[in-house]
Amino acid sequence: MKVNVTLDDALMERIDSYADANYMSRSGFVSLACTQYLNQMEAFRAIKEMALCMKKIADNGKLDHETMEQLEDMERLAKMCLPE
Repeated sequence: MKVNVTLDDALMERIDSYADANYMSRSGFVSLACTQYLNQMEAFRAIKEMALCMKKIADNGKLDHETMEQLEDMERLAKMCLPE
């Protein structure tokens, strides 16, 4: 899909420089950067959810079914993101 985006000249120079130095196209770099940003935001969301689950467990002194499912979802995400 083609997209038109307006970027600052200095940022465009940095993008082109990085892409050239790493044998990437400009489009390849933008796709990679967007993917990495979105993955990072999903990881931050998962960390926040894990903290809330841990607080819930600490407050209640037990692990309910809903919290267990949330922890399992986070475990699956961690396995996808982190090599063993």
